[in-house]
Amino acid sequence: MRVKLTLSYDGSAFHGFQIQKNETKATQSVAGALACALKRVNIEGCIVGSGRTDTGVHATHQIAHIDIPSFWKDLEKLKSHLNGFLQPSIFIHNIRLINSTFHARFDAKKRLYRYVLYDGGYQPFLANYALHVQPIDVEKLNEYAQAFVGFHNFEYFKKLGGGTTKDERTIFKAGAYRHKNLIIIYFLGDAFLRSQVRMMCSSLLKVCDGTLSFEDLIAQRDRKMKVSTTLIPACGLYLSRVFY
Repeated sequence: MRVKLTLSYDGSAFHGFQIQKNETKATQSVAGALACALKRVNIEGCIVGSGRTDTGVHATHQIAHIDIPSFWKDLEKLKSHLNGFLQPSIFIHNIRLINSTFHARFDAKKRLYRYVLYDGGYQPFLANYALHVQPIDVEKLNEYAQAFVGFHNFEYFKKLGGGTTKDERTIFKAGAYRHKNLIIIYFLGDAFLRSQVRMMCSSLLKVCDGTLSFEDLIAQRDRKMKVSTTLIPACGLYLSRVFY
């Protein structure tokens, strides 16, 4: 029977979500850690996530599915066992029985990513969870982020080696806002290319500090020229929600 898992994880503890070839304890992925925990309760199967977050990227609401044996009818007990093995870096919020045709990745309609910035005095406890930056004009940052809203070909905003999927994507909402001493950049889209969000955030910060002009950003969005391919550090990126 197929179940749907909703989980959070501290990405700084893992080498991305997807299981890697020749994975070891030192290079363990989120899915690899899940697989080890599942084996301890006699469950083996393919773990499919809604998206493949990179090394160091966090999730507050990742979705995955897996087919489990029918003898595991008590899903609350299963969740309790798994969380005991997975804490402190992974936490399963719930496990629910789902239709056998459900697919965590292909059935997802929208994905929300947030990137967290911190412009206060240096805090070592935030080093793995937010990017320290100089003070930013958040209103301008929010205005610049609107340039990505809509249907675009994001070929110039992806890391090479991301597979052969199409480059056209729709971003429904984008922007930035301040929450206490944090600044949040967000993107709600149908799907994202490899490292697309990190590259877009990097470009936005460059426009904010004057390294790039807003016209440069638009030119890259429209594939007229490629002016920035750097990635913002993974530490501040969170897969925040997946919509079905």
